[in-house]
Amino acid sequence: MDVLSGSVLTEDGIINGYICIEDGVVIAIEEGRPPEPSLSAGLIMPPMVNSHTHCADMGLKVDREMTIEELVAPPNGLKHTYLEKLDERSLERDIGTYARLSRENGIGAFIDFREGGERGCRILRKAAPEAVVLGRPLSEEYDPGEISRILDTADGIGISSISDMDRRYIESVADQTRDRGKMLALHASERMREDIDTILSLDPAFVVHMTEATDSDLLKCAETEVPIVVCARSNMYFKRTPPIKRMLDCGVDVAIGTDNAMISGPDMRSEASAFRDILISQGGSSGDLEGPMLSNGRKILYPHNKVHVSVGMAADLTVLPCPGEFNMDDILQNRGPIFRYVPKRRK
Repeated sequence: MDVLSGSVLTEDGIINGYICIEDGVVIAIEEGRPPEPSLSAGLIMPPMVNSHTHCADMGLKVDREMTIEELVAPPNGLKHTYLEKLDERSLERDIGTYARLSRENGIGAFIDFREGGERGCRILRKAAPEAVVLGRPLSEEYDPGEISRILDTADGIGISSISDMDRRYIESVADQTRDRGKMLALHASERMREDIDTILSLDPAFVVHMTEATDSDLLKCAETEVPIVVCARSNMYFKRTPPIKRMLDCGVDVAIGTDNAMISGPDMRSEASAFRDILISQGGSSGDLEGPMLSNGRKILYPHNKVHVSVGMAADLTVLPCPGEFNMDDILQNRGPIFRYVPKRRK
């Protein structure tokens, strides 16, 4: 039997105690001191989900003076021209490095908006099996055959924004994605406020950024139960400030993503620290960070019973170092190594 101790993220909240694991399954969650030495101590939770990434641009070095349009706007932004010229071996190498760093940082899955059409999705699937692949079509006009080929490999479609594409094109892509039972997500109100009714009519699984959103926009996201993924470091890089406190006050489920690898690596503690600083400056507190960092990303992807540690679940777990009882500030400030418990395969 293996034991992990410290604080445990359960459906009923965080308890101080320990868990017991046998044959790769959590068999007990108990309060108090463990009966035997533990393999690791800290905050015990299912692996984190990085809810928005662009992992393939990891090898790109950028000029900090470039605008968001110059750097990432399709089709001629620096990122896109860089990826078009990158050979497949280099792309696989960069994505593989990103996936390794993600695992080292306690991340079990990352939701990637993968440029490059069908080819880009195929390379990502090969280089990082844990990635949730949201492909982006290459054609300027709606091509159902291209979308079908992307969806054969990908988990869904990730759209740049409604401002970058023809509305009828986007609606056709959304309908086809929905008919295949796959995920649609998109950037929204990042550079400018965009029509929230149009965005929500696409039935997205989540939207990303919403830095220019109004309270009315946020309330509509809450009412339709569409989560918002905030990428604080990326937003600040481009001199934009996400209205995190207003999102939470409006009842939105907020998750965290690290966005472009050329700007921010897959380090959820650093991302959450930036998120916390903005939140506190807007009148919030570190306690408001628990859902966005620890569980809301998993809610986007998994059934409820995979969001928390529970008896009977497969013991694929992350332990974030934390001295003493759980404290979010201690979690973020502690830069010690993150422990991953991965069930051993039965022979």
